[in-house]
Formats: sequence, C-alpha cells, structure tokens
Amino acid sequence: MIFRMTSLVCLLLVGCSPYPRYRPGGPETPPVAQSPQGQYTTNDYIRLGDIIQSYLGRPYRGASKYAEGIDCSLFAREVFAKFNRIELPRTVKDQFKAGREISRKLLKYGDLVFFKTDRNQVSHVGIYVGYNEFAHATTTNGVIITSMRERYWADCFVGARRILN
Repeated sequence: MIFRMTSLVCLLLVGCSPYPRYRPGGPETPPVAQSPQGQYTTNDYIRLGDIIQSYLGRPYRGASKYAEGIDCSLFAREVFAKFNRIELPRTVKDQFKAGREISRKLLKYGDLVFFKTDRNQVSHVGIYVGYNEFAHATTTNGVIITSMRERYWADCFVGARRILN
C-alpha cells in the first residue's frame, strides 16, 4: 500500500512539471510566443473598441442641429483614421474595393462589412465587432451596434473587407 501511494505521488509530481527540466543538452525552456509582424495586440483592439464606442449615439448626418452628424462611410473612415491613421476612401463603393476580401465565416474584429440597402449596389458599410454584430451609422438611430443575424441585414449582406492585417 505504501509503495502504491509513493508511486502515485511521484507520478503526480512528474506529470505536473510543464517541461522536462533535465535532459541531454541542457534544460529546455518553453518557447516564447511572438506575434507576426503587422498583427495587432489586445490593447490595440481595445483602443479600436474605445474609438467605436465614442461614436455610439452620434446622430446621422443632418439629424440633429446640436451635434455634427455622420453617415456610414464617414463613420468607418474616421474610426480607422483615429485608430492608426489608415485613410479609407470616402464613399461606400470605393471602400468596398479597399483592403482584402474576406468571407463571412472568417470575419474578425475590425473588418468592414458591406450591404446592399439601395437596390442592387453596395450602399452601406459597418465595422464588425464580433459575435455577428457590427457598428454602423443609421438614418433613424445614428451610430448603433446591430446583429448581422437580423433578417434585413442578413438578406442585404454582400461582402467584407479586411483593412487591418
């Protein structure tokens, strides 16, 4: 019985070590994770979220005589300019040509999402914020966050672009 307990304790202690301490050629140290060049850190994405959040509730262009309004393409343009001085084109149509095309299944925080709300042309843009939601400027409520699962937006979705690598 004592032999079994001693063996069990030894196995547990050995099994808990994160990596072999002694081995031929010296001790092994765990590898250091390095982010690839051009990748953003968690703090960068938090800063992007803070910028987006600062726009929430801002009225649509012309909707308020007290606060300067904004439309969807200007919203995207200003957010990226404040985030890291990325200059997006002014119109939705031109923004749809910027960056790299991304499928809906591969959306990441900060990707631009595009919709056809005006007949058969790309006419609306928002910024993907995760969990199938995007921030955008609407004519009725100003800058808000909306689910892409809502039937209207799901039916109007036409594509996405990655601006941040």
